[in-house]
Amino acid sequence: MKIFFEGFYGFKNAGDDAFVEVSSWGAEKYWNCNDNFFLGASLPETVHKIKTPNIKINAPGFDRISLLKNLKNTDYFISSGGSTFSKLPIHSNKSLASYYRFINNNLKLGAIGVSIGPFKNRQEEEKVIKYLKGLSFLSLRDKRSYEYSKTLNLNYDPINAFDLAALLPSVFKSSNNGLKESFSEKQSIGISICNCESYYGGDLKKEINRNSYFKELVNLIITKTNAHLKVFIINGNSKIGDFKISNELMDGISKERFSIIPYFGNVKKTWDEISKCNLMISTRLHASIFACYANVPFILIEYHKKCSDFLNDVGQQEEYRVYDADVSPKETLNIVINILKNNYNKPSHLLETIALSKKNFTETLLK
Repeated sequence: MKIFFEGFYGFKNAGDDAFVEVSSWGAEKYWNCNDNFFLGASLPETVHKIKTPNIKINAPGFDRISLLKNLKNTDYFISSGGSTFSKLPIHSNKSLASYYRFINNNLKLGAIGVSIGPFKNRQEEEKVIKYLKGLSFLSLRDKRSYEYSKTLNLNYDPINAFDLAALLPSVFKSSNNGLKESFSEKQSIGISICNCESYYGGDLKKEINRNSYFKELVNLIITKTNAHLKVFIINGNSKIGDFKISNELMDGISKERFSIIPYFGNVKKTWDEISKCNLMISTRLHASIFACYANVPFILIEYHKKCSDFLNDVGQQEEYRVYDADVSPKETLNIVINILKNNYNKPSHLLETIALSKKNFTETLLK
């Protein structure tokens, strides 16, 4: 059996890299498939082997030609991980695979660990619905998407699953049971910030307010604690990555108080670095997801619906919710100080969400 996995891969984003890692591991463990292909220009180093199409020409659009060529002997084309169903451009990998299926009826389409929406307009929504109706299986990573999918009259039962990254402890065979000991001089706080509206045409006022909140919070942490800040570049993309905004966040802060953790292109290295933190404060969703399943306390700024979906589903305690920078920096500082004193209550649905995440593989039957 040959599987072609597609997603927002190869753009130097550690969150999307995690989907590559988990997909390869899960396909081998649960589906007994080692012939797993991923399409992307800068795919990450992974613990479990992945395959890539033999692309000899590095030119715009040639990856689409390579995709069509490789679909010839492919059994399953699977969208894996992320919020990949908010639009469906005519030139997208999913659209091309859907067209190709008219030539090769043996090709089956599926999706695991994905979200649906939000949509910009009804036209985009209808395109996505049409594609979803052509799938053989669909597992969703949040309850909102799952409930929505049940209204679509699909010819299969959608699966209430969870984010694939919840399986990273199983992939890496790692565990961190309980909170770390308190080190008054050596505590470290992970920081992960990103812009969204600047790149995708959202409300810039929200982004400005969010970043101002983060800046004030960081300054308070530097003033009121001895913690060392580990600034994670979760997205290393030169155009839409985190480097510029991260430098702006640290502007004016002594270099002795923080270190930049670069984008590694290696999921396990990022996982290991986050696992060493005493706390994670992030705008990037997967910085908090990594922390959550590494049993590291976290505070997630809810810049997008997918962040709120995750916190609701994982059962994050209300006392750690700051929403979209709606809690003052001073109030948030009190939360930070309490966590650093080892006063932290874990999300209430950790084990349940890990079990749900396994359904991405156990309840999507491949024949």
